[in-house]
Amino acid sequence: MKEAGKPADADHPFGHGKIETLSSLFESILLIVAALLILYEGIHHLAYPEPLENQGLAILSILISIGVSYFVYLQNRNAAIVAESSALHVNSLHFLSDVIASVAVLVGLILMKLTGWVMIDSFLGFGVALYIFAISLKQVKSAFLELTDTQLPEEEVQILRKLFDEFRAESLEVHDLRTRKSGSTRHIDFHLVMCAYHTVEASHSVCDEMEVKILQFFPNASVNIHVEPCEREKVQCHHSCPIFAKQKRLHT
Repeated sequence: MKEAGKPADADHPFGHGKIETLSSLFESILLIVAALLILYEGIHHLAYPEPLENQGLAILSILISIGVSYFVYLQNRNAAIVAESSALHVNSLHFLSDVIASVAVLVGLILMKLTGWVMIDSFLGFGVALYIFAISLKQVKSAFLELTDTQLPEEEVQILRKLFDEFRAESLEVHDLRTRKSGSTRHIDFHLVMCAYHTVEASHSVCDEMEVKILQFFPNASVNIHVEPCEREKVQCHHSCPIFAKQKRLHT
């Protein structure tokens, strides 16, 4: 997180956000390894069941572990939401998996104490392993998509398009929209077609307004707008362009 939060420099002109993504990918892979180890232990205990000792002390230890892990999970999850951090999000999943595993162990210990059936531990272990594997695989996919510069989710792209529609009175068209995410930073690039009779100052003012609007929805975004003049030979400005008509009224 400390490295990913560093500002852009000569070697990293787009910032260091991908370091955070790599971190979340690495931790997700470690969680998958943990799930496989739990699965292996469950199979081993099925083949070679062993009675558990000090069950009362074990139950007390697990109750403490559940409380501490759940508290840390909530703290990490809330911090991840505020910072939009994939690394913190995976870390919260790590502690959530600890909570789930501990609850399963607690149930298993209680049932074994009541029934004496030691194989319960293995079956609960299988369930925990599958759960950890599923959430970790989902996060691996998310990190992989981010590292390969996949565009932002469709719902976020639709928010951007609705924002563009609010500027129909000042601009003619938005095209070549490109989006991606690096760490907690969203990169948003697009071309904005303006009336050729607009001044540079007027066009820049519209871009500033659009950027402010985008940052209201995506506070940590990096917005790059390329302004293009309309192709006057392809349009009949004096007949159809409302912006040209507005400019003409202002100058007469």
